[in-house]
Amino acid sequence: MKYETARFGSLEIQDQDILVFPDALYGFDQEKEFALLPLDPNIESPMEWLQSLRTRELAFIVTNPFLFVPEYKMVLSDSEQTQLEIESMESVVVRVIVTIPKVHTEMTANLVAPIVINQGKGLAKQVVLTNAEYDTKHSLMSKKNKEIS
Repeated sequence: MKYETARFGSLEIQDQDILVFPDALYGFDQEKEFALLPLDPNIESPMEWLQSLRTRELAFIVTNPFLFVPEYKMVLSDSEQTQLEIESMESVVVRVIVTIPKVHTEMTANLVAPIVINQGKGLAKQVVLTNAEYDTKHSLMSKKNKEIS
C-alpha cells in the first residue's frame, strides 16, 4: 500500500513491514501503525526512521540500544510478552528513540522507554522500564568520540 511521508515522499509499504502498536506510542494516542525505514538508503547507519503511517510528518530516529550500551538490560512482563505474541526472543528487536541536537556529539537515547518489536508478528510496544538504572537522555557518544568530532 502507498503511504505519503514528509521526508521520503510516497512510499510503498508491504503489509508484512507494518508495525502495529496496539497501545500506540506514549503521547501519540492515535499513532498505531509505523514502518522502520533506513536513515539514508544510500549509506549504512545504526540509525533508522520509525515513520508513522497515519501522520506523514511524524517520524522518530531510532537505534539498537545494544550497539551503544552492550550491557543494556530489559525484562518484559508476562503480559507484555503475551500482548506481543512472543514465542521466541529470536524474533524480538529492540529500538530506542534518539534525539539528535544541532551538535550531533550530544545525541541521546531514551533508554527508559524502549520499543519492543516482534518482527514475525508485526507487533510492537513501547515499554516503560521501572528500574532507575537508565535515563531518558542517555548520551550515545563517549567522551573519546566527542573529542574526535
